Amino acid sequence: MLPEILTRKLRLLFVGTTVSETSNELGFYYLGPNNRFWGLLEYAGITPTSVVTPQERKILVETLKTHALTEMYKKLFFEKKEAVLAKYRIGLTDLNRRRVFSKDDDPDARPTPEDIRKFVLKVEKYQPQIVAFVASIEIFESCFKSLYPSANRQRGKQDFTIGSSEVWLLGNASGRAKDTDALEQVFEDLADRLGSLA
Repeated sequence: MLPEILTRKLRLLFVGTTVSETSNELGFYYLGPNNRFWGLLEYAGITPTSVVTPQERKILVETLKTHALTEMYKKLFFEKKEAVLAKYRIGLTDLNRRRVFSKDDDPDARPTPEDIRKFVLKVEKYQPQIVAFVASIEIFESCFKSLYPSANRQRGKQDFTIGSSEVWLLGNASGRAKDTDALEQVFEDLADRLGSLA
């Protein structure tokens, strides 16, 4: 299981549903073959360049295939990327931290009420400025509607906070979703909001 990247004074905490088997095998977050997450951060200007480039992902995949991707190499790669994200005060975590899954739409990957309770306590402790969900709209709503009745399927800033943290719903960036324009727009809106908080 990939470690969380979670510290105090974050500007932005991205939250997925669960760590995928592919990302876990390759040693970092959002490394599924069609995942658009890192490209969307660069596209929107949240990071000036892609934190993980397509070329880096390709090298990781090839190294994995030849059995040369050691735990030490993965650890070094993780620490390098964690340091980059720290410069931008960006953190990464997932709602379901119990085990990895091949796909986040696996029924067993759905976060439990206990997962959500632990997550809320973490956010209240670390107090990132913005918590942004990179998860399916359905999962977001089913996880938070009972705790926060105003939680809804509208992408963008939600009408509730977790502790002092603003909540944003971005949607799933896995590449299976066909809502490219909506994803690009909400990442741009998030970048604008971050700019206003700086």
